[in-house]
Order: sequence, then structure tokens, then C-alpha cells
Amino acid sequence: MGIGDGPAALLDERGSLDFRGVFGDLARRSSEIRVAVTRIRLSTVDLTAVELARLRELRVVISEMNALSLDAEARTLRHHPRRAPNLVFMTDLLNEGRLQLRSSPLAGWAPDFTVFSRDLGAFAVLVGPHWFERPYPHRGPAFVSVHQGDAARMAARRFDELWTEAHDIGSAAWSILHRARPPQVALRATGG
Repeated sequence: MGIGDGPAALLDERGSLDFRGVFGDLARRSSEIRVAVTRIRLSTVDLTAVELARLRELRVVISEMNALSLDAEARTLRHHPRRAPNLVFMTDLLNEGRLQLRSSPLAGWAPDFTVFSRDLGAFAVLVGPHWFERPYPHRGPAFVSVHQGDAARMAARRFDELWTEAHDIGSAAWSILHRARPPQVALRATGG
């Protein structure tokens, strides 16, 4: 039994189970992932091909995306040896249609959340600040909770409402990421 199979769990930034580890574990078991975040920082996104091997669809709705900021961050990542493969990986996911991005600047949600689904539907939802790197940048606690069953299904329905009202930004994001993409970068097959 892993996270997302039992009762709700509360995690903090000090625990051995952190957001990054739990997100990766749930992603490995998912065929669909739906993410609602107010902002994405490319430099912190750290997903691997192994974690997303079963994934058919990754839908991300963002409160707002600034093209100039995305371009600057992508160009910086291009020269970062550890993060450049993630830039390539995300560009490839967009190109394959497995990653879909929409923006919904007039919507509002709190906190950020991710719904994990497999063939029988939503099985877990991760609720709280979506921060992939340690240490967490603030002094106070960063609580994240994981819920299953009815809570996951409710979050999936609410995500679908957000998704329907949002507008597609996938091709614009792909253009920005593709221009910043390093010429030759080997993808990381495992986490790290």
C-alpha cells in the first residue's frame, strides 16, 4: 500500500515523504494527471520519463502565464546541465500532445491541486503548495495533503470545470520552449 491507497495523509517539508516523492509515486501509477496551479516555475519541475511512462495525458491549467518570463526561464534552463533535459522532455510531451496547457486568468482556486487517475477514474488528489525542490523557500511549514476516493473524484470534477473555461496556451508554450531547447541533451530516464 502506498500514498493514495489509504486514508488521507498530511505531509510537511521536513518529513521523509515530501511533495516531490509523493507526486512521483502517484504519477507512476497514473494514466492521466490533471494539475491546477497558479504559477509554474520551470526550474523546479522535475518529472522523469520513468514516472510518466504510463501517462496518456497531462493536463495543466495555470492561473496566468507570462510569455516573457517563460522565455527567460527556459533560456536559463538551457544552460543548466541538470535541468536542460527536463526542458527537452516537456517540449517533447507538448509535441506529442500528452502535455496540454491552458490558462485561466479570471478563474481562481486555492490551494493548488493535482488529480491522479487511472483507467477506473480519479484515485488520489494532492492538495497544497506544488514545490518540487528542497528546501522549501520559506521558513514556515509547507503542508500538503493527499486524499483518495470521493475527495479525488470531487477534485477531478472541479478541475474539469476549470479546464472547460480556460483557453489553450500549448502551442505558444511549445514555441517558447522549443526555441530555448538545447541542441543535444540526453533525457534522464530516472529521477534525481
